[in-house]
Amino acid sequence: MTAPTDPTEPIEPIEPIEPIEPTAPAQPSSTPNGPSFPVLPTDVHDKLVQRLRYSVSGFVDSPRGAVEEADTLLTEAVTRLTDLLAERRATLRAAWHENDGVVTETEELRLAMRGYRNVLERLISI
Repeated sequence: MTAPTDPTEPIEPIEPIEPIEPTAPAQPSSTPNGPSFPVLPTDVHDKLVQRLRYSVSGFVDSPRGAVEEADTLLTEAVTRLTDLLAERRATLRAAWHENDGVVTETEELRLAMRGYRNVLERLISI
């Protein structure tokens, strides 16, 4: 769409924005270190998606306000993700460190490695 050169010309209507389809967060698997552990809890995910939709839909009426809301939303999402990753790391680390002693059982170390790999693969794929 181009802006009219004559200020008396009518402005072409803007195509409506497609609604954002929520992607369901992965459901936890029976294995705590499995590849499908949720990145964000379902309620947090749903609230963030709802706020993003609100921000996007409000852009036409208030572009600056919509962008400010999106900026705030990104800050909150990054903070939550950082907190969740720190918790996940602590859980993984506890699995192979017992009372400041290092676990040397191969099976426990294998499970810990699988957990680290799953977290890192998901993080790297962002």
